[in-house]
Amino acid sequence: MPLKKLGEGPLRCLLVRPEFLEHTFYNPREVFRLLGGQSAAPPLGLLITAAHLPAHWELKLVDGDLEPVTDEHLRWADVLMISGKGPQMLPIKRLAGRAHANGVVVILGGAGPTLQPDEYVSMVDYVVCGESELVLPRLLADLAAGVSQGIYRSTETPALTHAPVPRYDLAKLDRYLFVGMSFSRGCPFSCEFCAQIQIFGRKPRTTPAARILEQHQVLYDLGHRGMIDFGYDNLIGDLKKTEEVLAAMLAWNRAHGHPFFYSTEATMNLARQPRLLELMRDNDFRYVFMGIESGDEAVLERAKKGQNTAMPAEDAVAALNRYGMVVNTGVIVGFDGEGEETAAKILSMVEKTGAFPTLVLPLHALPNTQLSRRLEREGRLFREGVIALDEQDRTDTATTGLNFVTSRPRAKVLADLAGVLERLYLPEVHEERLRRITRQLVTAHQHRPSWRKLLKLSGALVQIIRRVGLDREAAPHFWRSVARAALTNPGALEIVLGQAVMNANYRKQAGAYVEALRRQIAQVEAMGEGAYNQAMGAALAS
Repeated sequence: MPLKKLGEGPLRCLLVRPEFLEHTFYNPREVFRLLGGQSAAPPLGLLITAAHLPAHWELKLVDGDLEPVTDEHLRWADVLMISGKGPQMLPIKRLAGRAHANGVVVILGGAGPTLQPDEYVSMVDYVVCGESELVLPRLLADLAAGVSQGIYRSTETPALTHAPVPRYDLAKLDRYLFVGMSFSRGCPFSCEFCAQIQIFGRKPRTTPAARILEQHQVLYDLGHRGMIDFGYDNLIGDLKKTEEVLAAMLAWNRAHGHPFFYSTEATMNLARQPRLLELMRDNDFRYVFMGIESGDEAVLERAKKGQNTAMPAEDAVAALNRYGMVVNTGVIVGFDGEGEETAAKILSMVEKTGAFPTLVLPLHALPNTQLSRRLEREGRLFREGVIALDEQDRTDTATTGLNFVTSRPRAKVLADLAGVLERLYLPEVHEERLRRITRQLVTAHQHRPSWRKLLKLSGALVQIIRRVGLDREAAPHFWRSVARAALTNPGALEIVLGQAVMNANYRKQAGAYVEALRRQIAQVEAMGEGAYNQAMGAALAS
């Protein structure tokens, strides 16, 4: 589709993150609202892309998690840039259709089109696969030359040495719980199911310390105070560079009165890096997501996640707790090699670690990962785009995972997942999780919230008490946890209150997932395993 206008004036570019499906683990909006935000964080990928666009373009950011894209937005725009993931495919398709109806050129990037561009090429004008920095000049030249359509792939990974500051000024920072900051891309490990290494590669690349401090200063000058989600990919892919940047951040934070605290994502071997843990503690890192995935070491080895077997998960989590960091984790059911004890091992792992399970999912073979390629070779992968028969309007992998012929009976895998979901968020189970955290956590918070933030947090506290403290079933466990922390470890109170909201929301969502899983179990049992697999169109070798 040609541009509406190619005059000498600046092009108007609308940057959009489509809305996520509500009521999923990917979008716990109730948690965001109770903790004082309307969404988790602004779309960092779009802010990074915006920094690479021509300086004379007029830019406007619309986050579908905060507000809808209106017809007025589309009438204003010449170009629409969308960044999306697989679970946003349906909103992307609808938005692109509306844009075309308004004569707007549509450019799509992000994880979704990177992993399966052919699924999107008919929806939009231009598809960008992978990191945009190296292909944007070619795309912009084609745009100016009137080339009407194309798929743009980068055959190399860009260095981050001269990475510009993301356009944080485009975002309404005060409406989010935190702000993302990109430090590293790429991970040296080769987990079979991981899509990140397909997008960013296995060679870690890092942003220099001076550039990171520049981003800190920009956020500081924009008035942001509070949490930064730091890293973007595995924080410790390059240990030496991570130590350098954390040391530089510490000097900056001390000079500026610690305006920020941090969360990040890292592999479990972070627990064996005491110098990094010291720097993280002194910078006020409070939350770390670690994908523990399973409690079965043999399963982890088979999935090429052997780095998680170098030390017991409970020891790794306890190590981070001693440096003031709470661990969130992901759990996956459906790996090859699982057995009758799979569910019990997962529950035991979560109990022993005290890690909060923020993602509990069936294994999903994402397009163009090592896992999907192996399953296709084995004739076990379902047809591209085929999802569970009773969930045609959803693309949430929590209910549409297991897109392949499982190595053990599907109904058993689904039943194990349902059993794990039913158990993990029970109030008594969560109380034991908080008991462990309260006992192990040694806080050393450096960031102090402003009085305005304290007022906002006090309002959130009232909502937490209404939501959890007055709930007939959860209240006794909640108040015991609060009292335990107040008497033995006041520094853990923030975690107790925040996780109380999370657990209440996740339990509600888990209940909805369990209902969907039970329907799938009944469907499989009614059809029979073989007939189900045939109906789902497994790519069986001919």
